[in-house]
Amino acid sequence: MRHSVTPVRTACLLAAGVAGLSLSGSWCSKANAQTLSALTTFGSNGWLAPGSNAYVTTDNSQRGMGWNPVTKNIVLPSRSGGNFVAIINGTTGIVSGTLDTTGVSGGTLAMMGAGVSDDGAIYVPNLQSGSSALSPFKIYSWTGESDTNAPSIAFSQVNPQTTSGAFRFADAFAVYGSGTSLKFAAAGSTSSGTTAGLPNNSNFMIGSLDGLNTNTIYRNIPNTLTSSNDYRLGITFVDADTIIGNQGTSAKITDFVAATTLSNTGAIVTGSIAMGAADRPLDYTVINGQALLAVVNSNSSLISIYDITNPAAAALLTTGSTVSGALTANANATGGVQWGEMLTPTSQVLYAMSTNQGIQAMVFQAVPEPSTYAMMGGAFAVIGVIASRKRKIVA
Repeated sequence: MRHSVTPVRTACLLAAGVAGLSLSGSWCSKANAQTLSALTTFGSNGWLAPGSNAYVTTDNSQRGMGWNPVTKNIVLPSRSGGNFVAIINGTTGIVSGTLDTTGVSGGTLAMMGAGVSDDGAIYVPNLQSGSSALSPFKIYSWTGESDTNAPSIAFSQVNPQTTSGAFRFADAFAVYGSGTSLKFAAAGSTSSGTTAGLPNNSNFMIGSLDGLNTNTIYRNIPNTLTSSNDYRLGITFVDADTIIGNQGTSAKITDFVAATTLSNTGAIVTGSIAMGAADRPLDYTVINGQALLAVVNSNSSLISIYDITNPAAAALLTTGSTVSGALTANANATGGVQWGEMLTPTSQVLYAMSTNQGIQAMVFQAVPEPSTYAMMGGAFAVIGVIASRKRKIVA
């Protein structure tokens, strides 16, 4: 159901106009909670259910997705029946085409999620676990949705050797920026061993996408788990040197700096966001000055929105979902969340996918700044005064 102005909200605005008061801190502001509503033009009432097309299925073959800020479309890698990168209309959910994936092969899995640069270039990684020289961690690239060529290789590197276990990258994947600021973040299951004498637990990779394969693996980060990888199932950029990583229970806000190729000193956790144990894929945005984190539950497909403007006092704002009926289990706990188009200064489209459970499209409506309420209230007050004067003249 779409959010609309309620009688309670109207009453609050009128009261504020008459009293000449800001609604900040009042009972009225509490009555105007942020909301999630279905983007009803997308799929069936905001849900592209499994089986809606050949690329959205229940066979574990869609592990992540991207959103194109140039075209407003979803980019969905799918290994169902082959290696495909489907372009899905962000408004309707209709598949508009696929990219040429000639040459996409190798890795533990040939394709995982997707990331899109600010100028519309598309990047799709493979999943690589282990250090085989014949099977590097790779990221494929296309210049945009209209690129009809086979992909280029934007990044390729053999994972470092470990004393036990193995580095694994691309269960979680994100892209940031464009041009000289362009970079990626990738993470996966932890390595239990050491490399060059340093532990490898709780790790993520930051790298370039210019074909030079420049990268840093940050690992053994203070205040992260030593028995697992706090970044393995969800990763998103906050800015050029800050990411948020997650595997459920506690998302880690992490600053990083340029460091050696293998580092345990170049990253630091600056905040933790408590959430459900199965809340995993995530994405970050800022709406009207409010820093927001969206996360999808990998079991139920429930979407949660957190205000993390002050990470030490992060607050759950609202939850929502457009799925229905029995859902196929997501045993890999993978998926993707992408903030999409800004519809107004206080509302933004949001897409979420828990693997095997389809793609949801919703609209998040934030509460306007208190100053906006005050101005609106003042306008109502002026209207009230004018109406009162007209009544007196008629009398």
